[in-house]
Amino acid sequence: MSGFNEKYPNIEVELQFTDTTAHHQALQTSLAAGSGDFDVAMVEGAYIAQYRDSQSLTNLYDLGAEELKNDFVEFKWEQAVSSDGKKLVAIPWDIGPCEYFYRTDVFEECGLPTDPKEVAELMSTWDGVLQVAEAVYIPGQRWLLPDASYLYFLMFCNRDYYNDKLELQIERDGDIDCLNAVIKMRENNWDMNVDMWSTEAYAAYADGSCVSVATGSWFGGFLKTDIDPEGAGHWGATTLYGGIKSSNWGGSFLVIPETCENKEAAWAFVSYMLATTEGQNTMFEAVDYYPAYKPAWEDASIYEAPDAYFGNQNPTPKSIAADIAADIQPVVTTMMDTTAEGCIYSSVNAGLQQGLDAEGIRDLLKADIEAATAEVKQQQIQALKDAGVWTE
Repeated sequence: MSGFNEKYPNIEVELQFTDTTAHHQALQTSLAAGSGDFDVAMVEGAYIAQYRDSQSLTNLYDLGAEELKNDFVEFKWEQAVSSDGKKLVAIPWDIGPCEYFYRTDVFEECGLPTDPKEVAELMSTWDGVLQVAEAVYIPGQRWLLPDASYLYFLMFCNRDYYNDKLELQIERDGDIDCLNAVIKMRENNWDMNVDMWSTEAYAAYADGSCVSVATGSWFGGFLKTDIDPEGAGHWGATTLYGGIKSSNWGGSFLVIPETCENKEAAWAFVSYMLATTEGQNTMFEAVDYYPAYKPAWEDASIYEAPDAYFGNQNPTPKSIAADIAADIQPVVTTMMDTTAEGCIYSSVNAGLQQGLDAEGIRDLLKADIEAATAEVKQQQIQALKDAGVWTE
C-alpha cells in the first residue's frame, strides 16, 4: 500500500477483511439492492461467472481497461468479459499455477529423491505416485496425502467442467487410471482420509505426518505464514504428478460497483495494485499470490531468487509457477463450476465408501453434478440468451 499512498497521497484507502463465503453473500446482496459502502470489492475466481453479466458492476472498458488486455494472462482476462463481449467487469489479481508441495525431510528419510526435477520424474506416472505413497507410509502415523480424492480433483482444477454448449465434460484422458490409483491408495490407507483444508490436515502438514499436498502456488504463502512458519528447509515444490497438464487453481479479481461515487479514485487503486509491476510484486512477495499481470514476471530478482523456506531449491517454486502459468489455456467459465467442484470430494469419497470401481465412481460423480447443477444451469442458459449468444 505504501507505493500507492506515495503516488496518490490524496486518496485514502480503508481495507475491510471478512470470510470469503460471507463476503460473496454480502456482495451479491448489496449489488442486488444497489447499495453498499465500498468502492472496490474482491471476487474470488470460483464466483466470477456469477458476476460477468452483472449490470451492477462498472464496465471497466469505460475507464480505459482495454489498453491493459495484452498485459494479462489470457484465460483470466477472458473470465471477466461479459457473455456478449461488450463489458469487462473485473481486473484479474492473481492466478494459481498448480504445484506439488512435499516434505523434503521425510522424502530423504525414506530414501526418495528430494530434487524437484527428480521428484517430478518419479511421480509422473500413477505407479510412481503409489510407490511414493507406500514408501512414506507408517500405519496410523504418516501418510502421503490428506485425501486420495485430490489426485482426481487436480484433473479438474482448471474448472473446465463444460464446453461452449454447456455439456458436462467428465471423461478425459487418464481419468480411469487416476481413479484406480485413488482406489488403491484408499484401500491401503495411504491417505489420511481428511479434508485438505481441515485443522487436522494443517497440523499434519506442520508435523510431517501428512507428507505432501498439491494445490495452487499461493499455498506456499500459507505454509510460510499460517500452517508451518517454522518449516523452512523442510519443504520442496515441483510440478504436478500423474502427467496432469498445466493447471490453475484459484485466483481473484477486483471489481468496482456501478453505485461507486468515487470511480476515478477506485480505478486509480485497482489499476495501480493490479496493473503495475510494483503493485503486483509487492503483494506477491508478501503472500505468494502469483500475478495475473505478465510484466510483473520479468523481475528476476524476485522470480529467480533463492527461497530459503524451500531450501534454496533450483528451479525455484516461483520460476516453476512461471513456466506453468505460461502454458495454461482458456476454459469455458460457467455459473455451475463452483457446484460441480464441490461434488468431487463428496462424490468420489461416497464412491470409495460404496466400493465402486473407477467407472462407477465417475458415473456417480456425473450424476451428482447434473442433479446439483440442474437449476443453476437454467440460470446460465437464460443469462446467455439475454446476452444474445445462446443457440439451442
